[in-house]
This record gives sequence, C-alpha cells and structure tokens, in this order.
Amino acid sequence: MDRRGALLFEYNPLPMTAMTVSGILLLTIVTLAAPVAFPPELFGVVCFAPLGAAVVYAVLQSPRPTRICTGGIEPSRPLWRRLVRAPAFFAWQDVRNVYPAAYEISGAAMSPFASSAGTLVHTGLGLELADGRRIVVKFTPGSIRAFRGESPGFTYAMASVREAFEGLRRPLVSDVRPYSDGEVLEMHKEARRPLVGLAAIVYAFFLPPAILAAILYALAASGVRADLPLLLAAIVIALVPPIASMEYTIQKSRRRNWLLAELAKHEEAARART
Repeated sequence: MDRRGALLFEYNPLPMTAMTVSGILLLTIVTLAAPVAFPPELFGVVCFAPLGAAVVYAVLQSPRPTRICTGGIEPSRPLWRRLVRAPAFFAWQDVRNVYPAAYEISGAAMSPFASSAGTLVHTGLGLELADGRRIVVKFTPGSIRAFRGESPGFTYAMASVREAFEGLRRPLVSDVRPYSDGEVLEMHKEARRPLVGLAAIVYAFFLPPAILAAILYALAASGVRADLPLLLAAIVIALVPPIASMEYTIQKSRRRNWLLAELAKHEEAARART
C-alpha cells in the first residue's frame, strides 16, 4: 500500500517567479540592444552568456506540484533538487508541527524599501520535522491585487492538512514552547514594527554616489590618478551602505518570520486545547 494515502489537495506553483521573468526580460532587451550599443568587434557569442545563464537557471528552478495526502506531504521541488534526488515526501508521523509560516515573495527580502513595509509577506505551511529541519511550503499567488497573507492555495492546503490530521487524531502542533500573555503581546508588537526606518533606507541607498564622488574628488585634489584598481576600490567602498542595509533587513526579516511562526504555533496549540 502506498504510504502517501489518498490525495487531498494538489497545488501547482508558478513555473517561474516574477523576479526570474523580470531578469530574463531585462537581459533579452540588453542582449538585443548590444549590437547597436557596441561596435562590431566587441559583440560576440559571450554577449549571449548572461541571457543563456538566466534561461538555464529558470529551467533548473521549474517546480513540481505540491501534493497533500492523508499519509504525508510532498512539497514542491525545483528541477535541480529532483536531479540530486533530494527527499520528496514527508510522512505525517515524521512531522512534529504544521502551522502557518510567514515568508516574503521572491526578491522582497533583498529590497529594504519593500521589506521594511511588511506588505509582501505571504503565508505558507511551516513544517517542523522530527530531525529538527524546518521547511516552508510556499503558495505565492500569480497576481497580488491586494496585500494579503493568505492566498487561496494556502487556504485549501491548510484545510487539507487539518483533514489529514483529524483522520490521524492528532493536533497540528504537538511540540511548542508555552508563552505567557505578556510575551505574546510583546512578540506581536515586535512583529508589527517596520524592519528598517525610512531615513535609514534613504541614507543607505543615496549615499553611494556621494561617497564615490567624495573619493574621486579627494584623489583628484591630492593629484592621484584614478586608475582602474582605485576606481574599483572606490565603488566597493560606496556599495558598503546598501549592502549592509540589505543584510540587516534580511536578518530582521528572518527574526520577524520566526516571531510569526512562534505565534502561529502558540495559537494553533491553544486552538487544539479548546
């Protein structure tokens, strides 16, 4: 007998993310414009390499459907993970907790402007396995008409998981740290805070031109010729603020998603007790 059991729900993810499509379109435009922008001696096969790499990346990321069965779940996996034969199916008996888990859509965590507002956060299925691994099964909608966390895919998936666990006569969350009411309020308060203030974002992303200009002016004033190594070093220094801002935002985003996951587990455990 197949340990998967009866199929309860199947979800087909988008074949490509919005960031992948945008990257391919941008590289296509740049590649087509290259013969016009560059002299013939500089245009060659190498100019097609970035576009080819983007297409290969998109193919390797092509997903399989997410399947929720009475005996377990088969999360969507990209082609490259299927090629390396990564684990595909997780039986419910090997899953400690299932809960709504927050995640940001592709590229949002890399944008402090988008991520700081918290408007691009969606909800997926958080799986905590018996061996300690955590997996987020994503249900990103194809179009975002309004910023809402729970997509139809997630709603149907969560209902299917509840049906499967009811058949097993076990709660969705069986291992959760207890929190007091005061701790829950503080966690909610922290999760609602913007990741980065607007002033910090503006400074981080508008400082690089000023830093680069100041370095070039200082070199010219001191009589030092700005050769290629110095220019590259100046560019690297100028990029420090936005890179630091993105890294800080990503860390804060991970903290917020962890808080939301803990709150979701706490609420699910409280729901099971009532």
